[in-house]
Amino acid sequence: MNKLSASALNTFLRSPRSFYWSHIKRLEPLQPSVTDFSHDRICGSLWAEFVDRFYKGVSEDANTSRVLEDWFERTDGWVPTKARDKLTDALRAWASQYYQMFSPDDGCRDVSELFVENDRFVGYLDGLSKDGIVHECKSTSRSPQLAGQLWKVQNSIQVKLYCVLAKAKGHCIEFAFKDPPHQIFRGPVTYVSEEQITGWEQELNALADSIYTLGDDIHNYPCHPDQCCLVTKGITSMCQYQALCDEMPGAEIAYKLKERRK
Repeated sequence: MNKLSASALNTFLRSPRSFYWSHIKRLEPLQPSVTDFSHDRICGSLWAEFVDRFYKGVSEDANTSRVLEDWFERTDGWVPTKARDKLTDALRAWASQYYQMFSPDDGCRDVSELFVENDRFVGYLDGLSKDGIVHECKSTSRSPQLAGQLWKVQNSIQVKLYCVLAKAKGHCIEFAFKDPPHQIFRGPVTYVSEEQITGWEQELNALADSIYTLGDDIHNYPCHPDQCCLVTKGITSMCQYQALCDEMPGAEIAYKLKERRK
């Protein structure tokens, strides 16, 4: 089995069968879809790239033009106009605010898109400062309770894994809110102790142990639609592997092997 990322661990906890398709078989849909919020994930990735360029000194005009150009190119033809316009407005607002609020030499990060790994885990940090503070940027919807929303990310598997892999001294979480009013929020630096890092590493290794024992038998990975399919009064979001789980004839032609991140 490949080394485990935060995404892999979260997928396993949410739905073992989704983990099987995405990380054992390494399959992904040929085409993105709004039904599984692919457009939201693309927006988040492009925003992380924007922040990376900001800290590399790219000008506001050039950076904003680039993120919008990439957004239009990657969502052309499959994202409904209303959903596309909503996130276009968000990207424009975030871009303007970012250059007003922060400076490339504010010390928040020294390196971006940092690849970190050990013998079991792998990750790509959004950023890391010279004094060992992990900087993570999240595009997200606004929660009525900001403190709870911040706590959830600060205590997430992703942040714990990144701190373990980077041997970090702390973390700083940043939100870009997708719903109006579009705002950027940067939380305070939260320092972590060596004891915390040791405890988190033990938790992660215990989870990895349980995953590695399952092998490659699909029946060791139960389907869990309560977590991978969201069906409410206002939203229907089906798992992107539904066709494979249902063993629909010819379903495999709608998927491709995942490309490894460079």
